[in-house]
Amino acid sequence: MDAVRHTPDPRSLTATSLHVASSRSPSPCPANRALSRHRINLWSLLGLLVMAAATPAGVAAAETVWTVEKLNDTKPWDRFLDSPLAIRVEGRVGGFGGGQLRLLRCDAKFIVDSQKLRNVIPKSTIELTGRFRKVDSKLEFAVEELRVVPGYVEQFESRAARLKRATSAEWNELGDWIAALGRFYEDADLLKKGDEAYLKAIETDHASLKPDDAAGRFELATKVDERKLPPRRKMELLHEGLQIQWQTMQKATPVDLAAWQDFTEKLGDPLPGTTTPLTSPNRDLQKRYELDPVATYRKATDEQRIQLHRFFFISATRKRLLHDASLDGRDGERIADQILELIPEESELAEVHRRQSLAYRVLHVESATRSEIEDLATQLRERKQQETADQALLKWVKSHELRLKGDGIVGLLQLSEEYLTLLRKEAEAVEYLSDAYRIDPGYEEVKSRLAALGYEWRNSRWVKSVPGRPAGVTTPEASPTGIYLGMTSTALREMLGEPRSLTRAITSRGITEVWSYGPPGNSRLVIRLEKKSNSQEPKVTNF
Repeated sequence: MDAVRHTPDPRSLTATSLHVASSRSPSPCPANRALSRHRINLWSLLGLLVMAAATPAGVAAAETVWTVEKLNDTKPWDRFLDSPLAIRVEGRVGGFGGGQLRLLRCDAKFIVDSQKLRNVIPKSTIELTGRFRKVDSKLEFAVEELRVVPGYVEQFESRAARLKRATSAEWNELGDWIAALGRFYEDADLLKKGDEAYLKAIETDHASLKPDDAAGRFELATKVDERKLPPRRKMELLHEGLQIQWQTMQKATPVDLAAWQDFTEKLGDPLPGTTTPLTSPNRDLQKRYELDPVATYRKATDEQRIQLHRFFFISATRKRLLHDASLDGRDGERIADQILELIPEESELAEVHRRQSLAYRVLHVESATRSEIEDLATQLRERKQQETADQALLKWVKSHELRLKGDGIVGLLQLSEEYLTLLRKEAEAVEYLSDAYRIDPGYEEVKSRLAALGYEWRNSRWVKSVPGRPAGVTTPEASPTGIYLGMTSTALREMLGEPRSLTRAITSRGITEVWSYGPPGNSRLVIRLEKKSNSQEPKVTNF
């Protein structure tokens, strides 16, 4: 299918007509039939030779219809002079009057009888039959026949309607024909019809693809690009191919989580917006998409599709992060952190895994470190689970209480500090400090801690010197961090670890140390310690 509607060979027609005319000539007698047949073939051959000699190269027969573009391509037109064959050309009327007519985009002068112009209107599509001639050395086309024909859009619709169960090649041929006319006339309507035909070709090929053929869909997306067709269809084909790839990857055994991660990380190349978190995601749209991604994407607006790209990323990433998640919640904290980092829109899911992690940690509190149990208690309190936090702390302290009792004074000091700072139980802390004092009454650390709590040695026992909070002493209850005045540097290191920075200065009162915890220039916690004699350990005096 091309720009020419009828393409019989004029020379073949002429030869055939000669052959038929000769064959109808009566033979004088049966004996001469062989000779007559021989003469007929000679006349047929002679007719072909005469026509070939008389017809200039490229001349169209009357049955062949040329477009204006084709006629322009046959210049110079002088070679058509004296041709026995008429030329038929189809084009759009540019202007007419006074026995002359012009076709749009053609500089040939068409001479036509005014009577033939009565049904012609500007820009209508007409078919002219005639011959080139010279008058006073000027070349002109003498019109012998003029016929108004359907416009190119109408011709397109008619030809498209006749394409039943057409192949993609047939749709592409129709598209090439109308698109060529659209480019020649710079006609947006014709170019749009070309796009329609090309899209029909794409849809025909798409319908023939297997359900799992992702590569075929990517190839069709490339064709959409090459044809400069509307990008929506390209995005649909890319999205559908990627969905097929993702479904195929999930069915593979063994599961390749590295490949899953690579897929999600590269998803943003064809689908823009996948790595940009949504501030207000449309949850209803997300649910519809996860139920039927391809159909939802096809119906979505361009703005909605940006969200759908992100939902695709969220769905695939969530699947990857949760694939190996333990059922008991032991890795819930890690998964929650990854969810908040990669897909913060799923904060509720992150909180579910955080709670599972907390429940697991409460059940296995005995194996936690000091910093881990403090972090656990903090998170439980933030979730208004004060009772659970207290129970976890008590369980943790009790889990190593017996072992610390066997460590003598050092173990008893640690137990007293844990009861005081973690459990806020002063009575139990004092009891352990008293046990330590009985082991070694000269141990300064034990006496300092008791004194810091407002106790003094009286009548062979430690008694509270001032009811309530001791004067001039900050008790652990007044310090959420667990630090208290009189706390030794050893105890401080056990609780907070090594400071980020430590400054030491010699003063009239002894040695002063300033410990800083936190980033340089923005310290969150600064503690002052003083050492009054060489026999003493630095102790907290301000924080």
